[in-house]
Amino acid sequence: MRARIIAAALAATCFASPVSAQSVEDFYKGKSIRFLVGYGPGTGYDVYMRVLQRHIGKHIPGRPTVVPENMPGAGGLVMANYLYNVAPRDGTAIGLPSRNLLTDPLHGNEAAKFDALKFNWLGSISSDVSTCFTWRASGKTTLKDAMTQEVKIGGHGPQADSAVMPRVLNALIGTKFKTFNGYTDSGAVGVAMEQGELDGYCSFTLGSIRSSRPVWLEKNQIAIIAQLGPENHPDLKDVPNPLDMLKDDAARQAYLLVFGAGKMGRPVATPPGVPADRVEALRRAFDATLKDPEFLDDIKRSRIDMDGPSDGAAVERLIRSLYATPKAVVDRVTELRNRID
Repeated sequence: MRARIIAAALAATCFASPVSAQSVEDFYKGKSIRFLVGYGPGTGYDVYMRVLQRHIGKHIPGRPTVVPENMPGAGGLVMANYLYNVAPRDGTAIGLPSRNLLTDPLHGNEAAKFDALKFNWLGSISSDVSTCFTWRASGKTTLKDAMTQEVKIGGHGPQADSAVMPRVLNALIGTKFKTFNGYTDSGAVGVAMEQGELDGYCSFTLGSIRSSRPVWLEKNQIAIIAQLGPENHPDLKDVPNPLDMLKDDAARQAYLLVFGAGKMGRPVATPPGVPADRVEALRRAFDATLKDPEFLDDIKRSRIDMDGPSDGAAVERLIRSLYATPKAVVDRVTELRNRID
């Protein structure tokens, strides 16, 4: 009897070993990886996603095909929820979630059905700085203008950063932004500005403007009236940062909770539950891509900023620091986020 039990165990081990011993290269060989982004074609996140998508595959063992996929909706929330809850957890799906959505669960947003601390973060191409800007033809071209008269701002949804950011600025420094929600993405907001339907937009980053709407800068069609981040950007020396206007510690902490995520730039993640060896392979591939000469040439051609890239561990640390914000400050920001405009 004992001999039969041992023989059966050995047989089971033999049958199981090909699966458990499958290498990362064997798994990915001949497969495709879906690279998801929560905004439409031509938007800032989409441009960053596609540059990375074109090059990362050759650095992944087995050289899988990496396929771009746009999944717009609710300011990127549709894709973030899909990546966390629906996408396969085998390493064949990666995504570029909106960094400003990652604290939504912290604020009790029940529509955000993910835990940002449980994504597997691969890294970020760069840090970035959000901006508020206006269409020059509107005649409202300075932050002072926005503090003395109503400025019509385009938004994607009441909880999207495009609506939350102007609302927070209204509360902290007294701007008079009025947000009109329902625009699918930054591309739709841009069209509305050009047609005179809107005065401006808050949340679009400097990198996104340069990569997806460079003509706005080349023809001086927009006025960047505020830079929104924990540090001033070297290329925006003459643009005010509302952080410099805040003297109260609690107000500064609230500002950093909302705008500090900019240091994450464009973070890339897999769903939770992906096997550790595949996550590690994807992280190594991400790091190798950032040093790839062909990728760097593509970055230049795409007019994308690559300022301060970070690895997966750095992204995780930043997210944990945001989640360590004092509860009283979190509650204040939550109230501002949920306030009806």
